[in-house]
Amino acid sequence: MPMMKKTKTITLNFSGFQEEHIPLLKRAARLTLKSEKITQCGINFIMISDEQIRKLNAKYRRVRRITDVISFLIIPQSLTGDIYIAQARSQKQAKKYGHLWIQELSYLAIHGVLHLCGYSDYVPQKKKIMFEKQDKIFKCLFY
Repeated sequence: MPMMKKTKTITLNFSGFQEEHIPLLKRAARLTLKSEKITQCGINFIMISDEQIRKLNAKYRRVRRITDVISFLIIPQSLTGDIYIAQARSQKQAKKYGHLWIQELSYLAIHGVLHLCGYSDYVPQKKKIMFEKQDKIFKCLFY
């Protein structure tokens, strides 16, 4: 009997993003998934307002503040989830860190994908590990 080849399906959807940003954001997400050896997933990236992300944080994290990104893992077995990015917050951060907005969006996309992969930034030691990985992937994109 012939061996069945494992199918690799990575589905990345973008809603609310500028068309010219999507190719680099896909590259950032794929590079992150590759670093984690993920070959099957379905991720929706959604751009929302700061007020909308504040409401998501209040409802699901019981945190009453605006964050730049929030991730929801919906089906762990197939790495299916949603990543929400706050538009105005990400634009302000780009200026603060001296990035182009697309660079900040890429950084947040990497961060969101790492959260879906199980990384956490709530405990200092885990945050250090996550940010080292995130920074390494980001540098592969831009430097």
